[in-house]
Amino acid sequence: MRFETAYAPVSEPSPWWLKGLAILMAILTAFMVLGSISAIASPIILDRLLPDNYEDIEPYPSEGTDEEKDEWEENSVFWDELVEYYDEIMGLVGYQGLHSAILAFVGLLSTVVLWKEQRELGIKLVGSWIAINFLGGVMLFWMFTRIGVMPDFTTNSEEIEMIDPSIIENLTLAIGWGQLIFCNAMFLAILALVSAKSKPELVSRE
Repeated sequence: MRFETAYAPVSEPSPWWLKGLAILMAILTAFMVLGSISAIASPIILDRLLPDNYEDIEPYPSEGTDEEKDEWEENSVFWDELVEYYDEIMGLVGYQGLHSAILAFVGLLSTVVLWKEQRELGIKLVGSWIAINFLGGVMLFWMFTRIGVMPDFTTNSEEIEMIDPSIIENLTLAIGWGQLIFCNAMFLAILALVSAKSKPELVSRE
C-alpha cells in the first residue's frame, strides 16, 4: 500500500553513502572474525609451547651442587609465575574472543542491511555495534589492568634491572584508554556523517 505525504524528496542521496559504510563494516567484521579465531587458537598453541612444570624443561639437578639446586629453584619459581600470568591472560583472551564474535555477528547484519539501503535499521545496527565495541573494550581493558601489564616477577625481583615498572604501566594505560576513546569517537563521527548525507531532503508539496 502506498501512502501520500505532504512532503516530497528534493533529490535522492547517493546510495554509496550507505554502501560505503557497508563496505567499512564488512572489513571490520572480517577483522572481528579473525580475532575470534585467534582467541580460540591462542590458548591451544600456548598450552603446547609452555609446559606447566619447569622440570619438563630442565630436570632437577638432584646430584648437582647447592648453587645449581638454588638456581634451579629460582628458575622454577620464575617459570611458575610466568605460566600463572599467561593463564590469566589466556582467560582474558577468551572473553575477547566472545566480544569479537558478538561484534562480527552485529557487523555482518549491519553490512547486509546497509548494502540493501535500509537506512534506518542500518544506522541503528551500526550504532549498536559502536556501543558494544566501546563498552566491551572498556570491560576488557579494565580486566587487563586487574591482571597487570607485566608479570609479578618483573616488579618484585630486585635482580632484574629495568625501567621503573610504573612508567611502563602508566604509559600502557594512557595509550590503551586513548586508543579506545579515539577509535570509537572516529566511528561515531563516520556514522553521523553517513546518517546526515544519506537522509533525503524533504520539501512541502504545497
